[in-house]
Amino acid sequence: MINKDMSITELLQAYPQTADILREVGMACSLCMGASTETLEQGIKAHGLKLEEVLSQLNSIIKENNGV
Repeated sequence: MINKDMSITELLQAYPQTADILREVGMACSLCMGASTETLEQGIKAHGLKLEEVLSQLNSIIKENNGV
């Protein structure tokens, strides 16, 4: 499960399919130098997005890909 305390790099390494969701919400995280040090919460808030909404989208894509 994806949580707000994961670094963005950690997320992308564990779940590369989440890169599309991040791009869709306006976060080009794979290109950002802060991705290795920022948590998801920090990155989401820095982009003016709603934390719970983005986490929900990210976790949904993981569930879909794992057949849950």
